[in-house]
Amino acid sequence: MDAQMSKRRIFTVGFPLPGDDFEYIDFDSDATLLDADIVLFQPTLGSVSSHENYNGEKLLDQESSFKVNARLAHWRSEIVAAVNAGKMVVIYLVKPSDCYRYTGDRQFSGTGRSRVTTNVVTRVSSYDAVPNLKSVKAKSGTEICLEKGAGFLAAYWSEFSECSPYEVEIEVDSKHVVLKSRTGDRSVGAAVRGQKGVLLFLPPLHYDEDDFVVEDEHSGESNWTEEAERYGKRLISALVGLANTLAQSGNATPAPPWAADSRFRLALESDLESAISACSTSIGELQERKASLGSDLTRAGGLRGLLYEQGKPLEAAIIEALRLFGFEAKPFSDGDSEFDCVFVSPEGRCLGEAEGKDSRAINIEKFSQLERNLQEDFARDEVTEYAKGVLFGNAFRLQVPQERADCFTEKCISAAKRIKAALVRTNDLFSPARYLKENPSDSDYAKQCREAIFRTEGDIVVFPALPATEATVLQERAPSGAGRPDVGVHAGTPPANGSET
Repeated sequence: MDAQMSKRRIFTVGFPLPGDDFEYIDFDSDATLLDADIVLFQPTLGSVSSHENYNGEKLLDQESSFKVNARLAHWRSEIVAAVNAGKMVVIYLVKPSDCYRYTGDRQFSGTGRSRVTTNVVTRVSSYDAVPNLKSVKAKSGTEICLEKGAGFLAAYWSEFSECSPYEVEIEVDSKHVVLKSRTGDRSVGAAVRGQKGVLLFLPPLHYDEDDFVVEDEHSGESNWTEEAERYGKRLISALVGLANTLAQSGNATPAPPWAADSRFRLALESDLESAISACSTSIGELQERKASLGSDLTRAGGLRGLLYEQGKPLEAAIIEALRLFGFEAKPFSDGDSEFDCVFVSPEGRCLGEAEGKDSRAINIEKFSQLERNLQEDFARDEVTEYAKGVLFGNAFRLQVPQERADCFTEKCISAAKRIKAALVRTNDLFSPARYLKENPSDSDYAKQCREAIFRTEGDIVVFPALPATEATVLQERAPSGAGRPDVGVHAGTPPANGSET
C-alpha cells in the first residue's frame, strides 16, 4: 500500500487533516482539482465579512457577496469536472453555513432626489458548491448503519465509523444512499457515479485537537503530534483502498481501434459529439466573456482607490471623480512641465497635486510642490490667469477612514490659507463620486460639488451632503439552494462487492 500511497495526490479543500501527505487547498483559492487523484471537500463559505444582519442572519458585505458566489460556483464546477475525469471526490457532510448575500441587482422607485434604491439579496449556503444533493438539513447523531449494497465502503467505515458522527441529513435519490441513521431512517451518506469517477457523501471526521496538535514552545507554531501522523497514515491507506476498490469495480474494456469504424457507430453518438463540440465552443466564449467582465470589474471599482491608493492609481481615481463632478480633467505633461491633474469647468480652472501617505499627514513639502507647479503653469504662454491650487491628500491611507488622524499638517493648512488653495481629503471624494456614478443625471449635485471646491480658500473642502432621500432597502430573492442536481455527474450507484447493482 505504501507504493500506492506515494503515487496518489490527495487534496483537502477548506480544512486540514493530520500529516504532511495531504495537500491543503484554501477555499478562497482558484486551484483546480484535476491535479489530484483523490479530493476531500468540506463545504464552507471561506473567509467572508459582514456588516449587518437580514432576517436575523448574517448579511455579507458587497465584496464578500461577490467573492463567495464566485468561489461556490468555482468549486461546484471543479467537483463535477474531477468526478467526470475519474477522480474520487469525498464530500464530508459538515453542518451547513447559511447567510444572505447581495446579488448585485438593484431596483429603483421614484425619481430624482426622491429615488429609493432597493438592493436585492438572496440566501446562500455552503452547500451551493456541492452537486447532486436535493436538500441538506442540520441533524446530528452517532448511530449509523451501512446499507445493503454498500460493501465497497465496508473497510473504510469499519476503520473510521467511531469518529464519524453525522451532522446533516441529505435528500438524494434512494439508489445512491449508502449510510442511514439507525433510527429515523435518515440518509446520512451517499455515492454517485460520474462518467469515470465517484462522488461520495460521508459524515465528517472528528478528532481531539488536544491529542493531535501541539504548540512549539520556541516558535509558537502548531504541529501535528505523532498520534496525529499515525491517524493520517491510516486515513490515507483507507482512502486509497476505497479508491482502488471503486476503480477496479468500474473498469471497462478499452474499445479496440476497429470499433471506431463508422459501420459500428450509432447516430446518437454523432449527435452527442456535435453537442459536446458546441459546449466546448460555448465554454471558450464564456471564458473570454468572464475575462472581459473581470477587467470591467477592476475598472468599476477604481473609485475605491480614493480610500487607500497612492501614486498613479490615486491620481487616476481622483481624475475619475473630478470627471463625474463635471470637470474636464486630465494629467498634464508637455516635456518641460508635468502636473498630476489640470481640471476645468464653467466655474474656473484648477491645478491639482496628489499625495498618499501610509502613516503620516500630508506635509509642507507636497504643498510647496503645488506652489511651484502653479508658478510654472502661469509662466506658460497660453495661460493668462493663475489656476486655483488644489492639494489632494490621502493620509494614513491604510487605516479605516473614520479612524484616521488629521490629513494635513498645520504648516500645510497655513500655506493653503496664504494662497487660498483648497485642500481635499480623497476619502471625502468617494461618497459624492460614487453617488454621481450611480446617478449621472443629477447635474445639480455635481455642480454643488464643483462649487464647494472653488469657494474653499485655505481650508479643507466640505462636499454637499448626499440627497437625504437616497435610501437603501433590502429585498429578498428566492434562494437558489443546494438542491440543484448537476447533470454533469450522471446517476448510477457505485458497485457493491465488485458487482454492478
